[in-house]
Formats: sequence, structure tokens, C-alpha cells
Amino acid sequence: MKGQPVETTQGIPSAVPSSPGATPSVAIDEWNVVEEFDFDWQENGTPAHFKLERSGRQEPSRLTIQIKGHKDFILMSDDGWVKYQTNFQPGENFLNLNKNLSKSNFVLFLRTTDGIPPVALLESWDYASDPERLHVIGLDASGDPKLLFNQIFHIAELRDLDGDGTKEMVGLPCFSQAWGSAFLTYDPYNVYKFPSLTDSATKLSVELSKEYNLKKYYGWAGAVCSEKLAVVLHPPNHGKPVIMKSSEAEKMFGKTN
Repeated sequence: MKGQPVETTQGIPSAVPSSPGATPSVAIDEWNVVEEFDFDWQENGTPAHFKLERSGRQEPSRLTIQIKGHKDFILMSDDGWVKYQTNFQPGENFLNLNKNLSKSNFVLFLRTTDGIPPVALLESWDYASDPERLHVIGLDASGDPKLLFNQIFHIAELRDLDGDGTKEMVGLPCFSQAWGSAFLTYDPYNVYKFPSLTDSATKLSVELSKEYNLKKYYGWAGAVCSEKLAVVLHPPNHGKPVIMKSSEAEKMFGKTN
């Protein structure tokens, strides 16, 4: 499935424990703790308490964060979450370059800039050509947890691309599919910027996305995944891969299975 929307209803966040919107789509009678830990998220000596719970045989799908002096934060996801190492392939270097600041198996804490607390990442399973759902939580200026990101997204890099002192989040909203005569669907990297203070959500930077894809991908035809566009891996005369309309690629190079 291509062209995932920026926000979907599969992950249901709530900063209020009793919020009606904080319930999964199926009624659940009993929750079992999968992981529970403390982490000095505010870096002030007062740890935050994290609890991940599941119902029945499902993956954990409810996260409760308790910080002294703040309302409980509850995040729920119909997709559930997996141990954060699950979706990275052996050839990927992300976890070697980004070590978890906590001992959690499910919540990956990474720093985006100096002077503010790290962000917390949770991932679901990926499905076929769709990457996993990624939730990113930060602390706002008052110390309350805030959901910064909730999308289908496979994170590939966390790096300061524009030299402003804050790392950008680089990843794939879709996985490429091979088809035809050495064609790939068009699935570019997206680059998201974190705010200087985590009081607002991450924002897609089209400019940085374009720059990144021109260096790391096959070219640039916009930030949206599309099956109507094809990456032609082996054009005539041993040329470099090119991006064109799928219909034109089929006419020029033929469609073979």
C-alpha cells in the first residue's frame, strides 16, 4: 500500500488516563505487564516510570509514563510494539551508531540535541511493503510527555544534516517493490526536523529530503511514495538509474515478470 497519510488512527495517543479516545478498538478486560522500568528522562535525578502492558497474546499496546508532579501519560496502539531491535536488518548500522540510553528492550531513548532530554521511540511490526509504525515521544518545556511523531516509518538515520545543532530523523515511509524489467517503485527517503524544544511535532522538510535523496537515492520526484513512478535500474547504454512514469517505463523497456 502506498501513499500513507501523515496521521492515521491506528495509533491512539492520550495524555489523559481516562480519555475516551485512549481505548483500543477491541474491549480488553485484563492487562499484563511486559516491561516496567525507571529512567531519569528529565535528567534531574527524579526518574520517570515506564510501564508497557499487553492483553492476552498480543504485543504490548499500552504505555503508561508516570512523572512526579505531572499527569500520567498513556499511549495506546492497535499495532502493538516490538523490541526495538526487531525491524533492523543485519546490514543496517543504525543501532551501532545510536545506542539506547536506557536498558529497555522496547523503548529506544536517543538524544537529538544537547541541552534537552532525549526522545523515546517505539516501533510496531512491519508488514510487506509497509514499514513499521513509529511513535516518538519527547518532553515539552513543562516536563510533560508529548507525542511528536506517529506514522508508518522505518528510521534509517538520526543525524544533523543542516548544521543547526539538532539531529534530523531520516527514514522510509514505504519499502520499494521490484517489478517489471528491473524496475522499482518510487519510495524516497523523508527527512523530519525536530523542534528546538519538543513543544511541537516533528515536521517534514521537503528541502532536506530532496538534498538527501539526490545524494543517497536514485533521484528526486517528490516526497510521496508512488507506484505510478518507476526507478529504472538499468537504462540503455549502461546509464545511471532514472525515475520516470511507470507507464512510460513499460513502453520503453517492456514489462516482464
